[in-house]
Amino acid sequence: MLWARKDPDEPLEEHLRQVAGFAKGFLDPVDETLGRLAWMAGLCHDLGKATPYFQEYLEGKRPKGDPLTRHSLPGALFAAWWALGKGMSSEEALLLFLAILEHHGSLRTPWERLPPDLLQKRWPPGTAWEVLEAQLKTLNRPWKALAECLPLPDPGPFLEGGYEGTIKELHQEADALLDRDRKDLGRHYRLTLIYSALLDADRRVAARRPPPPEPKPVPEGATVAYVQAEKHHPSPLKPLRERLFQGVMEALDRPLDRLFPAHLTLTAPTGTGKTLAALRFALALRERIFRERGFRPKVVYALPYIAIADQVEEDVHRILRKAGLEPKDHLLVHHHLALASTPGGGQSGQDPGEGLPVEEALLLRETWDRDLIVTTFQQVVHLLLGQSPGALRSLHSLARGTLLILDEVQTIPAEHWPLVQALLANLPGNVTVISMTATQPAILPSAEEVAPSLQAPPRVRVRLAWAASRTLAELAKEVAQKAMGEGKSVLVVLNTIQEAVELYRQLKGYRLPCLFHLSSHLIPLHRKAVISRVKEQLAAKKPVVLVATQVVEAGVDLDFEEGYRAFAPLDNLVQTAGRVNRNARLEEARLWVVALESGSERRVYKEVLLHRTREILGPHLERGISDKELYSLLDAYYTAVKEAISAARAQEALKRLSSLDYDALSGFSLLDEKPTLPIFVEWDEGASKLLGELKGALGEKDPWERRQSLRLLYPRLEAYTVSPLLRRALKNPPPPLLGREEWRHVPREALGSFYDDEVGFKWEMESFL
Repeated sequence: MLWARKDPDEPLEEHLRQVAGFAKGFLDPVDETLGRLAWMAGLCHDLGKATPYFQEYLEGKRPKGDPLTRHSLPGALFAAWWALGKGMSSEEALLLFLAILEHHGSLRTPWERLPPDLLQKRWPPGTAWEVLEAQLKTLNRPWKALAECLPLPDPGPFLEGGYEGTIKELHQEADALLDRDRKDLGRHYRLTLIYSALLDADRRVAARRPPPPEPKPVPEGATVAYVQAEKHHPSPLKPLRERLFQGVMEALDRPLDRLFPAHLTLTAPTGTGKTLAALRFALALRERIFRERGFRPKVVYALPYIAIADQVEEDVHRILRKAGLEPKDHLLVHHHLALASTPGGGQSGQDPGEGLPVEEALLLRETWDRDLIVTTFQQVVHLLLGQSPGALRSLHSLARGTLLILDEVQTIPAEHWPLVQALLANLPGNVTVISMTATQPAILPSAEEVAPSLQAPPRVRVRLAWAASRTLAELAKEVAQKAMGEGKSVLVVLNTIQEAVELYRQLKGYRLPCLFHLSSHLIPLHRKAVISRVKEQLAAKKPVVLVATQVVEAGVDLDFEEGYRAFAPLDNLVQTAGRVNRNARLEEARLWVVALESGSERRVYKEVLLHRTREILGPHLERGISDKELYSLLDAYYTAVKEAISAARAQEALKRLSSLDYDALSGFSLLDEKPTLPIFVEWDEGASKLLGELKGALGEKDPWERRQSLRLLYPRLEAYTVSPLLRRALKNPPPPLLGREEWRHVPREALGSFYDDEVGFKWEMESFL
């Protein structure tokens, strides 16, 4: 008997058969040719485990890390040989080879994995190639036995020298990638889909868990029932919101092939209820697809940052509960903590010899196995770029059928627009992309609009003009006068956390009765509490002053009487303006644009965006400009930005991706985010209890139970986790969490040294004394 693994015992033959079946089932709905390749990958991926060396390892007779126990390479070569023998192309053989070779690691650059030395049978030392021939000499008998019970070809010709010709053909194909069409992403998507299907099938079979059954479907009218049950304050914008909410349904009368798969846009001013309108449209389209094509695509709602996902998550929770459904059965919020980088597996192409428990390498990676997913642009782009096994495991699921809503797409840096446009334009399978924003950049140039034509708001809501203040001290005095002297609610948005904290401290000196601070340095538990208290005070007509960073610009439904915004790119100013007189209850409100002497905007935004904003908007701010006029400038702004930016980085990324050069894309970040350090803040008794549960979950011996326990802990842990910039965190670093350097812990007894519930993580102690 040949074993795939022990404890629990799993016969190798059964493992190969089941993985092949699952992998084929994953990809057949996308493309039957890819489904067949995935089936072949599943049958071959663990053939190297048939060596006596690996079997001895399972019996405890060989040590962990013994080179002879590496098992991916023999199966990868055999699959490529089989494909060539069946008359498949050299490209298909290479894709099979790479998907299997890397199924215990990450996708790597093919010509690095197939160096020229192999053609002279010079096996690179320290790699799986070094022990290949020793392994092949032991495989004739076990592989013939497997071929008798599995639909595999006779391995004799391969083992008797056929593998040498396969190596040569693979090397030539890998080398030729450098000269292929630099704009073709089809090859990349074919490889990543095979890899995705193999990876997910392998993990599910190893964990003895098939894909979960589909729960009761979310009714297409669930959003309507929720909206009708909610009590909304009267607003002049109510007719616009109702028109948008009802009008998106008119698009459903179009032929289905214009809606799925398709590229769509949903463009409407801030404050008109785009989130609920998009969810209504997506759920209704989902049911139409089911009626006409027999399956329900999942809905993926992507935002710029997970920090602003709270409101969308709460809306979906309420929609599901109103429909009588349990949110945990339908909704997955893709939280991303440092613990997700828990080490597991070996170096790419160098198997760990199953030294770690099954699924350890992907223990905390979520698979998108729910109807509704809330995630970030960064996670979506990681998925499409093929940057990590954890992300890629969801790709086949996305390709089988997805309605992908991209909310606030204007936050994607302009220099990455060509890359994102190419990734979305070449998406495989059955995916509809819905780009949703009030300020639509041309990322989907040929998309159809699904929002109805909305009349302009009944009056000018906001007028923007330059502020007189140039320093934080001057700004504090001006804001205090608005709140105390005039009794107005005031929103202040600054570009850096440091400036927001400093202004908040200065305003405290004025003894304002309703002063709040909001930034990403507050744990989500406190951010939600701040937003809730601000809403309550605004509803009570109190003179609320909120000092915030950009976290308030997207996904936060607040309505202030006056606003101040540190100078920033045009689309950021539009977003802040959407939080001032949002419901048009005032005849006209003001958003003052503050040109601070510190010039902090240059540390946050690219100069090209700032320059174009000054050029296009600056003259208008001298006399004041209405929000209506502001929207009319957006096309000119985006055109000017597109002409001025350097798309070199995006074009280089596309070039690398089309030639499968994954090593060159390592570390790519869509939003150019700097390194951060997640910190778990043990704020209260609930956090202490969670810490105990986390310790218990990590100690679970059964990998599936461990994964499930950790998955349920995800959103609860996130509520107490803050992720400051690494360079700031290291100025005042808390101790490791449960011995893990990559995730830190503020104990309850040390809260005063590291955290303040008003301004969040303390990175410069002197500023808090």
